[in-house]
Amino acid sequence: MIKTTLNLARKIRAWMTKKLRPKSKYFLFPPKHSLDSISCCYGFDRGTPVDRYYIEKFLEENKDEIRGRCLEITDNVYTRRFGKNRVKKSDVLDIDKKNNKANIHGDLRDLKEIKNDVYDCVIATHTFGVIDEYQKAVKECYRILKPGGTLVATVSALGVAVELEKSFWRFTETSVRYVFGKFFGQENIKVCSLGNVLSGQAFWVGLAAEELSEEELNYNDPRYSIIVGVIANK
Repeated sequence: MIKTTLNLARKIRAWMTKKLRPKSKYFLFPPKHSLDSISCCYGFDRGTPVDRYYIEKFLEENKDEIRGRCLEITDNVYTRRFGKNRVKKSDVLDIDKKNNKANIHGDLRDLKEIKNDVYDCVIATHTFGVIDEYQKAVKECYRILKPGGTLVATVSALGVAVELEKSFWRFTETSVRYVFGKFFGQENIKVCSLGNVLSGQAFWVGLAAEELSEEELNYNDPRYSIIVGVIANK
């Protein structure tokens, strides 16, 4: 009797697995539970991290904002890639003085090195979540932008804390509207989220974007955001 019941349970489970399997070629709910992720480095070892896919999608959709004199955090890869010939001057900021890609070394919470009203665009991708007093950093971004300048930023809504000591915050569309609206004004910001329950699970366990279809990646469900993007105009 017990053996018959177990066989029946296995058949039901096999049928459910087949019926409920997502379209992607990797099934995210393996029969055997695991306490380990597939990748411990965001999926970089497998391809493009899912959150990076969304970051770059957001930047592509808002590339016209990247223009004039630009400031980017850590390096200027996105300034060059998405700004192209619209960028007249590119600066790079980092608090780490060992970063030779940066031409300005300073603390985004208190940028004494930069005067008021300098930049046409500031690009800060997944920066505010690793700053303890991140609201001071948002305020400084507002200060150093020219009137009419734009902050192009992304923050994490769902993320793996690989470096625990550097991971402070996760955000929602509501929290982003509230915080950035405090400094830029609610009427001057545009906020969106990207991600869905399937891509969120893929990112959480360490799959790469290439392991999902474009249809699966581009479906948007604000209830299951991976990143939140904001365009804030001064």
